[in-house]
Amino acid sequence: MANTTQALRGNCPPPFYDISQFGFDGYTAGRFCAPFPLQPNLVCCLPCPATDFLYPPEFRSWYRASEVLNLVGLVLLAFLLLSFVVLPAEKTRRHYLSYCLIIAALFLALGFVVPFAAKPNQCYDEITPNDMFSNLTCAFSGAFLIAGGLSMAVWIFIRALSMHLQICWDVMPGKKFFYWSQGLGWAVAATFFAVTITVTGVSFRFGDVCHVNSADSMKNLWGPLLTISGGAMVLQLATFAYCIKIYIKNMWSDDKTETQSSAGLPSYTISVRNRSARAVYRRVRKVVWLQWRGLTIVVVILVDVVFFSVVFVYLNSVETDAAGNLNKAMPYLICLVSNSIDPEPCFELGQNLFVNQSTVVAVLIMLSLAGIQCFMLLARWSIFTAWWDLFRAKTSSKREFVSLDAKQNHTDDKQYELNQYAQSPLKVPESAFTSPSEDYDPYRRSLTGTPEHFGRELQRQYQSPTLSFSTPRAPSQQTMHVEWDPRSTHARGGLGLHPPLSEDEDDDIKNKI
Repeated sequence: MANTTQALRGNCPPPFYDISQFGFDGYTAGRFCAPFPLQPNLVCCLPCPATDFLYPPEFRSWYRASEVLNLVGLVLLAFLLLSFVVLPAEKTRRHYLSYCLIIAALFLALGFVVPFAAKPNQCYDEITPNDMFSNLTCAFSGAFLIAGGLSMAVWIFIRALSMHLQICWDVMPGKKFFYWSQGLGWAVAATFFAVTITVTGVSFRFGDVCHVNSADSMKNLWGPLLTISGGAMVLQLATFAYCIKIYIKNMWSDDKTETQSSAGLPSYTISVRNRSARAVYRRVRKVVWLQWRGLTIVVVILVDVVFFSVVFVYLNSVETDAAGNLNKAMPYLICLVSNSIDPEPCFELGQNLFVNQSTVVAVLIMLSLAGIQCFMLLARWSIFTAWWDLFRAKTSSKREFVSLDAKQNHTDDKQYELNQYAQSPLKVPESAFTSPSEDYDPYRRSLTGTPEHFGRELQRQYQSPTLSFSTPRAPSQQTMHVEWDPRSTHARGGLGLHPPLSEDEDDDIKNKI
C-alpha cells in the first residue's frame, strides 16, 4: 500500500500526488493541481477531498448536523403537506402559494437527506472528486438542491408580488393570477434547472452534498437566481416603504384634525383627506395583520437564498484567482509540504485563501433551517387540535349507536307536537285547513291544580279601553284631508260613512273644541 502511494506521488512531495499517474475519469475539473516550481514539467495535485486540508475535523460534524436538520425539516414539511390535504381548509388556512413553497422546500431538504442516507464516496480516486456522471447519489443530491433553490426563489417572488398587489394597490389576485403564476412559476424554475444540470453540472465540492460546478455557473444559475431574488427584494422593500408611508400619513392626519380654513371654519377638504388617510391605514393594517406570516417568510427565505448565492459566487471567484495566481497560494502550499502528516497549522492560511469555515457552516445551517422555518411560519395551532379531534373521533369507543328497530318504528316528526297536545288538557284543533268546532275555545284551560287568582284572571272577560289603539285604526288625517279628527270628540264615523250633521250638532262640537 505504501509503495502504491509512493508511486502515485511520483516526484511530488507529500501530501501531493503526481497528475501524470492518473487518468481522465471522474470530475477532472475539480482537481486542485498546480505546477511544481522546481521542476517545470511536474504538476502536483492536492489529495481528495480537499476540505480535509482546508478545514479541521469538526467540519464533518457540522455538515452532518446540517443533514440531520434537513431530515427534521423534511418530516415537518411532509406533516404540514399532509395536513393541508387531509384537514379542513378552515383549520389549516391552506393556499396554493403555501403548497408551492412547501414543495420547493421539500426539494431543498431532499438534497441533503439523500446523501445522509446513502453516505456516498466523495472521491473517484486520490485526486479526483465524483460528479453526477460517476456517482448516482451525487446526481440526485445536486438535482434536488438546484430544483429546491430555484423553486423557492421563484415562489418567494410570486408571493412578494401577490402581497404587493394586495397591500399597495388593493388588488386581490384571482383565477388569472393563479393560472399565470402556476404556469410561469414552474416553467421558469424548470428551464433554469434543465440548463444548469446539463451545461454546468454538479459535483462534490465540500461535504457529502453535491453543489453546482463553477464553470458557467454564473450565467446559468447564480445570475438568474440573484435576479429573481433581487426582484422579490425590490417588491418587498416597496411594500414596506408603502406601509411606512401610510403609517406616517395617518399620524400626520391625526395631528391635523383640528386644522381650520382661512375663514376660521373647519376645512372640508382637509377633513375628507384625513378620513381617506385613516381609511387607507385601516385597510393596510388589516391586510398586513392577515399577511404577516407571508411577509416574514419572504424576508427569511430571501436572506437565505441571497447569502447562499453570494457565498458560492465568491467561492468560484477565489478558486479561479488561486489557480491563476500561484504566488498567492505559495505560502499555503509550502505549509502543507512542511506539515504533510498533520496539516492543522495550515488551516488558517487555506481559509484565508478560499472561504473560511464560519462562512461555509453558516451557509449549510441556513439552508438546513429553511424547511423548519417554513413549517414554523405556515403551521397553525388549529392544525394540531384538528388532528387531535380527528384521532379522537376515529379511536373513541363511546360512539352513538342507533338500532335498526329505532329507525323502523320511529314516529313521524310532523305528528309529534299534536301528540303532545292530545295529552294536554287543551283540546287539539281538528285540522289546520278546516274551521274548529263550535265548542272550541283557544283561551279555555283546565283550572285543575291552578291557583285561585289565576282562575279568576282567566274567567274575567277582557274589556277594551276607550282609547285603545290595539284595534285597527282609521286612515290618517293627511289621507282624509280633514282638519280635525272626529274620534277625538267621540263623533260618529268618518266622512262619507254617515249622513251630514245638523247645525245644532255642529255647534255643540265646535263649542267642545
